[in-house]
Amino acid sequence: MRSGHTQVFGAIAVVTLVAALAGCGGEKAGGSPTSASPTTVVSPASDSGGGSSQDASDSGGAESDGRTEGLPPENEALKAPDKADYLGIKYPTDQGAQAAAKYFFDAMFYGHATGDTTPFAEIIDQDSCSTCSDTLDQIVQWRSQKKFIGRVSVSPNDIWVDEKNDQYFVVQYQYSIGEVPVFVNGERESSLPGKSFSAAVKLRFADDHWQVIDAAWKDRQSDD
Repeated sequence: MRSGHTQVFGAIAVVTLVAALAGCGGEKAGGSPTSASPTTVVSPASDSGGGSSQDASDSGGAESDGRTEGLPPENEALKAPDKADYLGIKYPTDQGAQAAAKYFFDAMFYGHATGDTTPFAEIIDQDSCSTCSDTLDQIVQWRSQKKFIGRVSVSPNDIWVDEKNDQYFVVQYQYSIGEVPVFVNGERESSLPGKSFSAAVKLRFADDHWQVIDAAWKDRQSDD
């Protein structure tokens, strides 16, 4: 449930994805959060998927040229998040902004799991969002080291539009993830514990699509 007070965007610590995941780096989770209907960030490929790399950029649901060697076997069949699964993402509405915020995180986890930067790069404005640029660089660096996270499942807890005007929307998003394995050269090296996060995502809608222009997130346990 949403907390009784609205979180201020600037109060959320800005961190890159792996810095957030690795707050207790290498430790195994005592237990992962559960949800009746978790949203899977990256899912196995199916016969209905596939397509060109241009399709991957436009809809997020196809194989792209960003894959690299050294993936662990369980990551080989992972597919990019498909925008068709994000209701309202094509429109400049509250629902569209919330869908784009979810897609942002799903694309980020997918990038770290596969080395494919296409979906994440498409949803961010690298000139405006330094956190996004740092995260994109991190995906590329990990890919060069043949280092990847395993499949991640996100359990959304709450999401709402906190602020909006003619220039941008700010979405507050609370979500939980389960334990995340870390692989190097296809072999499991360690695991990161399941956590719950509070995030703020600032987006603008221009040229018929959403772009993230700022983002921040932190472990919700730090609020306790």
